Amino acid sequence: MSRHVIEEEEAVPAGSARPFAAGLLIGALIGAGVALLFAPQSGADTRRQIRKRSKKIAAGAQDRFDDIKDRIRQARRKAEDALSD
Repeated sequence: MSRHVIEEEEAVPAGSARPFAAGLLIGALIGAGVALLFAPQSGADTRRQIRKRSKKIAAGAQDRFDDIKDRIRQARRKAEDALSD
């Protein structure tokens, strides 16, 4: 007879909620895309709808990126001003 050693499973770290949430969001986006593809409408309408939503998402992402970039520039200026004083 052979002996089998059962190792204890490692506990999931408490900070693992963020990757889970990211995976959940990605899954939801993929599910929404699949739902669009199987919607009862013509292919041309579906492609038009996907293009429209993609452009809207891209514009929103660009706006958020620009906001973050501006905040970083402002913080940098404040830090430079504080160091020069």
